[in-house]
Amino acid sequence: MKKINQKNDGGNLKKLTNLALELKKKKIKLYIYGALALLGLIFIAVSLMSMMLLAPFDDELDETQTGGSSDGCAVSGGSVSDKGIKSFNENAKGGGLEGKADYMVKSAKKHKIDPKIFMAIVAHETGYGKSEAVKTHNNVAGMMGSGDLFKFDSIEEGIDAAAKNLYDLYFSKGLKTVDKIQPKYAPIGASNDPTDLNSNWKPTIKKIMKGIDGKASKSDDSCKKDKGDVGKEYKGKIPSFSNSNPGKNNLYDAGQCTWYAYGIRQKMGKPISTFWHDAHKWNERAEAEGYKVGKTPKKGAAWIAEQGAGGHSNVTGHVGIVIDVKDKNTFVVTEMNAEGGPYKITQREVKMTEGYSFIY
Repeated sequence: MKKINQKNDGGNLKKLTNLALELKKKKIKLYIYGALALLGLIFIAVSLMSMMLLAPFDDELDETQTGGSSDGCAVSGGSVSDKGIKSFNENAKGGGLEGKADYMVKSAKKHKIDPKIFMAIVAHETGYGKSEAVKTHNNVAGMMGSGDLFKFDSIEEGIDAAAKNLYDLYFSKGLKTVDKIQPKYAPIGASNDPTDLNSNWKPTIKKIMKGIDGKASKSDDSCKKDKGDVGKEYKGKIPSFSNSNPGKNNLYDAGQCTWYAYGIRQKMGKPISTFWHDAHKWNERAEAEGYKVGKTPKKGAAWIAEQGAGGHSNVTGHVGIVIDVKDKNTFVVTEMNAEGGPYKITQREVKMTEGYSFIY
């Protein structure tokens, strides 16, 4: 019978046991690494799905936050620094707007308007929240119903209503700077302003805005980019006009030269303000809003005749649209209410004379 070497067998058994333990450890590590890799893949997949699902929402949010509009004159909202918040709250101390600067900024951004313009207008209208309208009605913008001020249940509700009102009546219509807001909000020469207080409105608002420190909105920059082709000749075909479709938000008197010129410019893709009043005021108001105004006739330009210039009205002046240029002193215009009365569209050749100018 063969004799068994127990010592050697014991050593081999120990080696086998150790080897089995090592293999088990490696197997456990493989399971762990595999599980971690699987979790990583799941995380990546979930992240990609979230990005795909939220992408449309982000696009929509960006458009909302910038207040995007067809005129390309978007407002990015701007901001107000901590210093500006503190300054506003100090001025508002003891009034209905005390401590409400942060809320006003949030409301302005929610309603897609520039917070500094909003806060400056409210401060000016209410004396930083110390007016009777704020004390008794929580009304921070002088908004009125049928003969009486609107009354709100809380100051926050009044702030939100004022922000929405500023968006609906001004920002949504492309009036996104102080210069553009004034002609509608506080028109100079208005019949209900016999002491000409409205002349002080714009410089006062701008002065208050300087005190509300912070990053300015990008509305001014984008508007200037939009008017990058000002002064250049219009290359397209001058569009036709329809009395039933005189242009969106055309508030000029129907059948008049201003009504016609506004509609044609809008259809050309070169819109102008609907708040410039009589024709003889257009060049001055256009220049104040950043349009280029000059003395050289160019196709597509709005031609302005001052009061009495070239035999035109001594009261309102006249406006037409240049459709052709013969030379630097001779041009052809299309116009309304020049011959034949309101709604009558005519064309004629015009010679340059004193009191004529052009809005490009």
